[in-house]
Amino acid sequence: MSTNAIDQAPAARPLHVLQLLGNSIVGGMETTVIRLARELPRDAFRMTALCPFESVVTSALRDAGCDVLIGAVRDDPAWPTLQMASTFVQDEGVDVLHAHLSNAHVLGALVSSLTGRPCVATIHGRAIPMLDLEAHRFGDATHLCVVCRVAYSHARALGVSVDNLHLIPNGVPDPASDSVDVAALLGLAPATPCIGFIGRLSAEKAPDAFLRVAWLVSKTHPEAAFVVIGNGPMRTSLAASAEAFGIAGNVHFLGERDDVPALMRSLSLVIVPSHAEGMPLALMEAMAAGVPVIATAVGGIPELIEHERSGLLVGPGDVAQIAAYVDALLGDVRRRQALGECARARAAVSWPQRAAALRMGALYRRLAGSATARSVRPSAATRMRLAGRAGGPVSR
Repeated sequence: MSTNAIDQAPAARPLHVLQLLGNSIVGGMETTVIRLARELPRDAFRMTALCPFESVVTSALRDAGCDVLIGAVRDDPAWPTLQMASTFVQDEGVDVLHAHLSNAHVLGALVSSLTGRPCVATIHGRAIPMLDLEAHRFGDATHLCVVCRVAYSHARALGVSVDNLHLIPNGVPDPASDSVDVAALLGLAPATPCIGFIGRLSAEKAPDAFLRVAWLVSKTHPEAAFVVIGNGPMRTSLAASAEAFGIAGNVHFLGERDDVPALMRSLSLVIVPSHAEGMPLALMEAMAAGVPVIATAVGGIPELIEHERSGLLVGPGDVAQIAAYVDALLGDVRRRQALGECARARAAVSWPQRAAALRMGALYRRLAGSATARSVRPSAATRMRLAGRAGGPVSR
């Protein structure tokens, strides 16, 4: 089915998808699910999300049109959550399960096995975790979806069948039309160059490498501001490092923001120094906004950036090279503009948000259409019964 068909010919009954989230923090995975719920046509898709706890993410999901269930989502699934999810699938006519993160995948695989509904798990990183592989092999109606080619190749190398493996890259919305001047927000001079880090402050994102870049660049560009947008477990240690490096006045921690797209437009550069990535949304959004980017060549990042055309790539951990690129670009406005314009053009063609959502919607329909079991499976000795339903087919 083409993605256009989803837009033009809604189903008689909206296809019901249960999103299983392994976490409810502000992160790339959660953002992807929220955007998916916003983009898929509500007359064609009904969306419910099961989350481990209430947060700004669950509020955003409700705003996007999702019903929300709350239940513990662990690597070893809690029995009450398994009961609740399986009963909900049966009683509410869920057609497809979609899991995000390994713990949610384990829960999804078990619910799929109990209810006969297909389960697809999106791997948001560059490799297939062992727990995801085990969950995938648990049932006969489980599928993997990856966001980058390197993860696809890894899944194939692990023996995942091409029939049960799908590559759907992330998408990002159109750039924000409004702009928030970061320099003005921070009370800096209007011409101050602002270099940004956007993401969770955790080890895999390497915000400490961003601070080392700031320390090196501040020697040649003492006027530059280094802006950290995001929060996470490294927040306190990073502030202490900025003090120790003597650059506390150059580094500005903005925390979590709900206006990142608007802030991004006034940044001079965005740096993505990550040790591990799939298809990082912050990088894609910066490129879509026409902001020049410097990133480590890990995971799916080389699939996004054409080196020296739509951005600059460096080896993992190569802080000195990042700093050298920053130093050169701060002194070359024309080159910055050329990189940003090429990045914007590449993003507009390659990863619009709606196209990515409709591709996922087409996968949901394909999986729902190929499902053969619509009832709780009988065990060898007796038929398992769930609250409110005795194992018969769900009425349509």
